[in-house]
Amino acid sequence: MSICFYLPKPTAEVAQAVSLSLQSFVDAIGSHALNYYMGEDGEPRELDDAAWATIRTKIHHPVAPSVLLTTDAPYPEKIEFEYRGKDIHAAIFRHDPGPVTAVRFIVPLSWMRAYGAQRVRELAQALAAPLPFSSGHAGLAVTGFLGVGTVTSDVVPQLVQYPGVDLMELDLVSWEIGTRLRVPHWLTFIGDPALGAMGGVDFLRSQLHTPGTTVEALDASRAVVTLGPAPLAGGPDQPLPAYRELARVLEPWAFHATRRPADFPDEDFFPWDRRFLD
Repeated sequence: MSICFYLPKPTAEVAQAVSLSLQSFVDAIGSHALNYYMGEDGEPRELDDAAWATIRTKIHHPVAPSVLLTTDAPYPEKIEFEYRGKDIHAAIFRHDPGPVTAVRFIVPLSWMRAYGAQRVRELAQALAAPLPFSSGHAGLAVTGFLGVGTVTSDVVPQLVQYPGVDLMELDLVSWEIGTRLRVPHWLTFIGDPALGAMGGVDFLRSQLHTPGTTVEALDASRAVVTLGPAPLAGGPDQPLPAYRELARVLEPWAFHATRRPADFPDEDFFPWDRRFLD
């Protein structure tokens, strides 16, 4: 289960909110569930009290903090936190409106099976609460060492069969998504400017009619669309009509990547990116 949020603000303005969200994550999964961090040399190091202090300081770095926290469990049992901060008002971004600060939380399917899909939904909303996001999403996803060996190319044929399962590289997406929406997912978080441009939750409720779809206002400028009681992988016996409906409704505000993850061939990636539309 991957839970992502995109924040169209410089890291200096959102660092405290991200720290609060991370604390909510730690409170939910247990204080010792995250026990390693990725060092500057790309090697995992033990996440002790001193390292935690360093990580919290790093999140507040005003330029481009990059943080990855994880566990020593093997995939697919890893729990992870990833943060990609950017000073989006810096001169380097002056002519490029796409970069945003981004944060991602990952819990294994075993966690959802143990606590239930509703608990995952509550967790996602708790993580969202302090964040000034323009968009976000939560749902089934392939995670892990996607750039190593043939991992991604081996996964691609399965992705085509199960459209409800996502695959993304947060770093790539955070450089170009801007304030657009990556849809659809089990949970789709929508903030301004997209929510205001479409007419708010009233517009969404008037357009989304598939049984099980709900639209909830989180506050005046943020909402979440939930597609049923639990995330679905899709497939021949699971056509995912709610996902298709949401994709069509939100297409005017949708993000479609121009850069694909490594080892995801162009001829597969771009049709897959539009799998609920074409």
